[in-house]
Amino acid sequence: MPKNLVRWLWFALGLVLLARLITLGLYPLMGTTEPRYAEIARKMLEKADWVTPWYDHGVPFWGKPPMSFWGSALTMALFGVNEFAVRLGPFLATLGCLALLWAWPGSAGLALAAALVSLSSLAGFVSAGAVMTDMFMTLGTTACMVAFWRALQEGAHSARWGWVFFVGIAAGLMAKGPVATVLTGIALGLWLCVAGVMEGSATAVLRRVWQRLPWVRGSLLAAALTVPWYLLAELRTPGFLNYFIVGEHIQRFLVSGWTGDLYGQGHAEPRGTIWWFALVGWMPWPVLVPVFGLVVWRKRKTRAEAAEPVDMTDRQELTYLAAWVLAPLLFFTVARNILPSYVLPGLPAFGLLVAMLGLRACRTWAPAGLAWAAALLVPVLVCVGLQMYPGFMDERSQRTLLKSWTPGEPLVYIEGRPLSADFYSRGQAVLADKPADMQRWLAGPGMKDGKPVTLVMERFVYARQPTDRLAGWRVVAEHGGFVMLRKP
Repeated sequence: MPKNLVRWLWFALGLVLLARLITLGLYPLMGTTEPRYAEIARKMLEKADWVTPWYDHGVPFWGKPPMSFWGSALTMALFGVNEFAVRLGPFLATLGCLALLWAWPGSAGLALAAALVSLSSLAGFVSAGAVMTDMFMTLGTTACMVAFWRALQEGAHSARWGWVFFVGIAAGLMAKGPVATVLTGIALGLWLCVAGVMEGSATAVLRRVWQRLPWVRGSLLAAALTVPWYLLAELRTPGFLNYFIVGEHIQRFLVSGWTGDLYGQGHAEPRGTIWWFALVGWMPWPVLVPVFGLVVWRKRKTRAEAAEPVDMTDRQELTYLAAWVLAPLLFFTVARNILPSYVLPGLPAFGLLVAMLGLRACRTWAPAGLAWAAALLVPVLVCVGLQMYPGFMDERSQRTLLKSWTPGEPLVYIEGRPLSADFYSRGQAVLADKPADMQRWLAGPGMKDGKPVTLVMERFVYARQPTDRLAGWRVVAEHGGFVMLRKP
């Protein structure tokens, strides 16, 4: 691998990492997922309750295990309650995923290129600083897949990697639940089927797998790291296991427009949409794969090694990585309630495959190294977008509006309360969505316990209120489709 290319890859990876780190706090919490999980983490820190995630006061959050909330709560404990701190947790999980690529057999240059591909893709760059559970689950599945392969390759020295495999299982279970184990199992199952055919003996492959990993003791370790929390969570808030296992892991994926979600709505998509999410989420690299492949194919005829037989280990490795990439795509193909972030577990393997092909293209044709400049495309577009359109994301958050509210004073949202209002009010925003409650606040004196009351509602809600109902209330701020009212 040319030294100039190695320097360039390190330079590009450093720039991408720096760009993501700097941008963590430059825009407000977005959509519904980020503010929801950020507020859960904030409540965990505030209450010092590290067992039960809380969605609202008195309302437990049964949708996900606590690993991602632990991560964001700890970083907020260190750096304060703000966007940078809450996003630092998933950013560190991303660094863990990238670090595991250096444990993959091969040159350091391969790991470097694979890390760059993974992080600079659209899904990788955005998710590296998105407050959600998927990157923590990806950390667990990546640990499993890397450790399993290392355990098979290292023979007598495989024990340590066997234990890492089961620690990865535990991490996945604590980040997102059984789905992490299922995705790992699908990937390994696909590879085992093909490996048995390639080696001519499925029994020999299974025997090697059984011998190289501590299945019994490792399973006990994974259980010891996870079962206590699951049982304690059920004891603290009965009903958790039924909702989480049956609802979140069966009905969510099989029932179109699933209405059992206690904390939002299902994301109904046509079956097979996960493949589109992968194509877009892994950009720009899907465009460059054919370019790298064409370079390698055109030069293959002129190279002496083209006539050499392909090493069986190389074939097994490529098959293993392909199974790893395909596992989440195949699993979610039949699912209707999916999100773009569901492609993340296959991204590290995709990065390794692209790196292998791209580095080989650079060996056969030096100008192919220029294609690696594509790694800067997504970070540059994101940074330019934040600079040119600073208000675009702010319009979708309550951050700016709540700058006109004094913390500690009563804050009431009429009819609807965006999730970002919880985080930016530090949990002080109250929702009045019943007619009697709305009437009580609107007809009230505008004071509570000697403090002025602040009302917030969407513009269309404000516009349909009778004039006499708004008597005495004055608009003091407007932003993002919401109006803020107070009585003089």
